[in-house]
Amino acid sequence: MISDRAKGLSGANHVARSIKLGDESTCRYHDSCLSAGLTIKKTRKKQDIAHVDFVVNGETVDLKGLKNSHREGKVLLELLNVQGKKGWCNEKGTPVWVAFDFGAFFLHVKNIDLFNLAKKKCKIRDKVHKVEDCLYKGYSRKGRKDLMSYVLLKDVLEGCEHWFLPYMKYHTPVEYV
Repeated sequence: MISDRAKGLSGANHVARSIKLGDESTCRYHDSCLSAGLTIKKTRKKQDIAHVDFVVNGETVDLKGLKNSHREGKVLLELLNVQGKKGWCNEKGTPVWVAFDFGAFFLHVKNIDLFNLAKKKCKIRDKVHKVEDCLYKGYSRKGRKDLMSYVLLKDVLEGCEHWFLPYMKYHTPVEYV
């Protein structure tokens, strides 16, 4: 879900593309959870904007759509949102899990572990001006109060509690008469 503030700061094509990718990831994630036998509930818009997209087996999950950076072995962490408030990667560990769409699977990572990894690895005071340069450094977009940093996927896998959910379509069984 994209906040109204973020929509106002982005071009219409970018917003439309982001919404489409997010909707696709949402459907794929929902199907995958059902196929794996997990209980899943979609949250309402207010919770969505508060970084909780789903409740899966009783725990909160924020879903991050498929990104080019995932194919490059990097994960983008949002420490502050566009308004300068706490981002989805935070010390409170809310939501409990962040699920990253990698196409063939979803990688679930314990949020508090991501935050601790960022504290350990990233020098966010070393600011860069391009997102592609923010590996272990701070990056804010022009006209926004956000703060982000990339970490390597291998760092996440080595330093954070995580689990994988393979992408599977959900098929309801055919009922015979």
